Amino acid sequence: MRHSPAPPTPPSSDLRRYDAVIVGGGHNGLVTAAYLGRAGLRVALLEARPVLGGPCGGYEFLPGRRLAFTNSPGSLNPAVVSELELARHGLRFTRVDPTVVHHFAEGCFIGWRDQTRVDAQLEGFAPGEAARYRGLIDGLERLGARLGVRLDAPPPALDVLKKRLSDPDDLRLFELVFEHGLTDLLDAHLRSDRAKALLTLLALNAQLVPPSTPGSGAGLLMRPFALAAAAPGADGAERVALRGSTGLPVGSMSAIADALADACRAHGVDLRTATPVARVLHGPDGVRGVVTAAGEEFTTARVISTVDPHHLFRDLLPPDAMDPAIGAAVLAAPMRGSAFKVVLEVDALPPYAGLPDGTDPAAVRACQFRFGSSPARIEEAITAALDGRTGEEILMWGLTPTLTSPGLTPGPTHLISVNAWHAPYRPHDGPWDTERTERFGRRCVAQLERLMPGLADRIVDHRFMNPVEMERELGLTGANITHGDMLPTALFGTRPHPALATHRTPLPGFYVGGSGTWPGGYVTGNPGRNTAAAVLDDLAGERGRRP
Repeated sequence: MRHSPAPPTPPSSDLRRYDAVIVGGGHNGLVTAAYLGRAGLRVALLEARPVLGGPCGGYEFLPGRRLAFTNSPGSLNPAVVSELELARHGLRFTRVDPTVVHHFAEGCFIGWRDQTRVDAQLEGFAPGEAARYRGLIDGLERLGARLGVRLDAPPPALDVLKKRLSDPDDLRLFELVFEHGLTDLLDAHLRSDRAKALLTLLALNAQLVPPSTPGSGAGLLMRPFALAAAAPGADGAERVALRGSTGLPVGSMSAIADALADACRAHGVDLRTATPVARVLHGPDGVRGVVTAAGEEFTTARVISTVDPHHLFRDLLPPDAMDPAIGAAVLAAPMRGSAFKVVLEVDALPPYAGLPDGTDPAAVRACQFRFGSSPARIEEAITAALDGRTGEEILMWGLTPTLTSPGLTPGPTHLISVNAWHAPYRPHDGPWDTERTERFGRRCVAQLERLMPGLADRIVDHRFMNPVEMERELGLTGANITHGDMLPTALFGTRPHPALATHRTPLPGFYVGGSGTWPGGYVTGNPGRNTAAAVLDDLAGERGRRP
């Protein structure tokens, strides 16, 4: 993303006058601020919490133990890392191999970087499964390329996509992805429940959407879209990163937020924490700034909101700022979350059970681990959460960050960080309290012991956070970490509303960014980068129209 530097605002006696004000200091807000600051704008970023980064930022779960809520940077856009020179701001990755261990009762699947080793495991699931699995992945990559969708540009409307296809095989695959459930897509291509579970958990990460739901397979197209948009001749590192193998950041995921914040400071961005915005200000000519909960006004002709759309339209944007029907439609969209956080400090790491013969246990313990044994169990877990219950199996993604970031604890202990899905936001038999939170957390530990026998005896401290606590701490409506469902009807030309899908809005000078905008959630940096591009393109157009 290249833009000519914008002329900065002339010096003013009003120290709270800026070229742009960003509401929300999650990783996308930081990305937008860094790009705008790099272009020469005078930028302020206002974050309600005392720390930056949102779920990607550091949080002290235990005394003196600080790490992020998120665990995996597999989708982080390499362009964000290179364009903002995040390595110069301290961001380093360690390349783990394997990248994931997926627990099954029959034995663990190991996600090696060596495709032949992966294929051998798939063949063990069912004869011919490796070829079928690769055929599905190749088909999705071909479909992603032919649809011509870019993650760094506004998407076409959903009804336009199918018209871009003419090949019967592409049309059949499109219908399975967009018009049928993920279960139908996988049943049409694979034979074994274990191979299907690998892709089910990947497609529905953090989503409170059962795999039988029409369009639930669309998550498998995000990486093919990114891969298709990679520059011709992109080096191997970039192509690997686009496949979710960026590596693990040294210092935990919070190192990404720390590097982004440092880049912002280097470009003169005024970073304000513990500064919640109370209201967006506007007048006849458009947006004119924001006012904080403390009554402090920040004057600007450009405001960028990166908070979740429900929070924006419910709490910050006056009803008369734009057509009330827009806000009503945004607030009517489901904001269903189910995040439950488990952080364990252990005096020693237990050995993993169920590893294939010849596996290096130290290498496997350094990578991400997952629980989700079959599409049926995953369906049951999500459906139960939608009914306010907990399923028989808890879906989990976890990591031991101290193995790649040894400074996270002062001594020889280790931290195990787990994101558990799907804990109901509203339990059917009463609200979350300390007893219920501890009980569910202990269930998570008991299930983790299937992979790590003896884990409970190694725990010296722990922290469990239920969905309501996470909502309160992170400001995420319903504890939804992706700012809304990631179904096709909530993505293509509609995220978070057709009138807002290009990051611009009907209110002149007001923009929307963050995970609630295209191309959606997870730690990609794409929404923040896209929003900055929209602002800078509009500025360039304004300068071009001046006499």
